[in-house]
Amino acid sequence: MLDVSDIMTPRQNLVVMRPESTVEEVRRAMAANKIRHLPVLDGAGTLVGLVSQTDVLVAGNGEARVVREIMIRDPETVDERENVRHAALLMVRRKRSCLPVTREGELRGIVTDSDFLGVAITLMEQSEAVEPDAEDFESPDEL
Repeated sequence: MLDVSDIMTPRQNLVVMRPESTVEEVRRAMAANKIRHLPVLDGAGTLVGLVSQTDVLVAGNGEARVVREIMIRDPETVDERENVRHAALLMVRRKRSCLPVTREGELRGIVTDSDFLGVAITLMEQSEAVEPDAEDFESPDEL
């Protein structure tokens, strides 16, 4: 069984923002890194929010706006030791496109709908590799 830690983007590879970062800084970071979600950490490195591409789009071009005004506060998280199925069901039921991943309250990574798509593709490829082709079977007439 896969754990969330097996498919998440780990903390060291994340782009993070501070509550006082501007919406324009978020917009640039998302575009430069081709990402749609950014965890928001306070000065102590504690997860305090999450900002999505949708939040940035809704905020418009107000360059003076800061992340704390548009972020999702205290976002729902998933423990890195949870199984992938649990996290996927949580995302579907709550209509989330990502979840920050934590362990004992500390941000360890992020898991997104794209990560689950990767799992689905891998499973389909594995399934196709073991499924015999129809022409490999003899028809009842040939027996």
